[in-house]
Amino acid sequence: MIRTIAGTARISTKIIKDGSVAGRDCFCEKLEQKFYNRIEKYKHSQFDYIGKSLHSILPTKLIQVEKIPPKESIYNGAVILAQEIERTIPADVVGYIVSLKPGAKKNHFGGVSMEVLMHEIRHLFHYFTNPKIPNRIYRVSKLREGENNFEQFFVNNFQSPVRPSISKIETEKLLKKEKGHSTDILQFLRYKLIDEIGAYNSGEKFAAQYRAKKTPQTELDCQSQIQTLFLREKLVMISDMLKNTLKAERGSLKNAMPG
Repeated sequence: MIRTIAGTARISTKIIKDGSVAGRDCFCEKLEQKFYNRIEKYKHSQFDYIGKSLHSILPTKLIQVEKIPPKESIYNGAVILAQEIERTIPADVVGYIVSLKPGAKKNHFGGVSMEVLMHEIRHLFHYFTNPKIPNRIYRVSKLREGENNFEQFFVNNFQSPVRPSISKIETEKLLKKEKGHSTDILQFLRYKLIDEIGAYNSGEKFAAQYRAKKTPQTELDCQSQIQTLFLREKLVMISDMLKNTLKAERGSLKNAMPG
């Protein structure tokens, strides 16, 4: 039987010890802090130090760090599920590819904006400590082969400053088109929102610390992307939709059972 997430793409609960949501998040945050402490010590940063630092923290895991060509993508970073072509490992996801765009002039490490770097590092460690997230991403990707795997829908309707009411309307339209997959899609959107809230929070927090160390001066606080994109409000909305969908599905199963 093929396992979805290989041991090289997740951290065992034996190591995490506390398998609760809070326990996994705490372990993820410790990894983030460990990575930040390591790169902060470099007086002169280089791009390849990012990969070396990650491999020193998680030496038995499969992580590839690569540069995004300046003109190739509008995105500054991404963490992509990695699959093995030869299939020598019995799993669908064997590791992760961390793609980062260098070229930042200020507040950067190895040319990568510190905010972008720590945002993507949060995604990476969150996948390792919460394998149900990459598992759900992979499962939902198989529902729409060759159609961007719902990622673009999430970017357009959730990871953008559209109002939650509009996000809900668009999600309801999507669920009508994808009948029979409502629970999987809503779980996917819920996990993605939780993941993005954590990533934006980490990126902004560590970027502020790094900036304060490099240029110690008072700066005006900017509104968090979490607020700008209404991510918390969208999470509440999607959680309610998921709750109602599960309730309706249980009711249908109950009614279908012989009396």
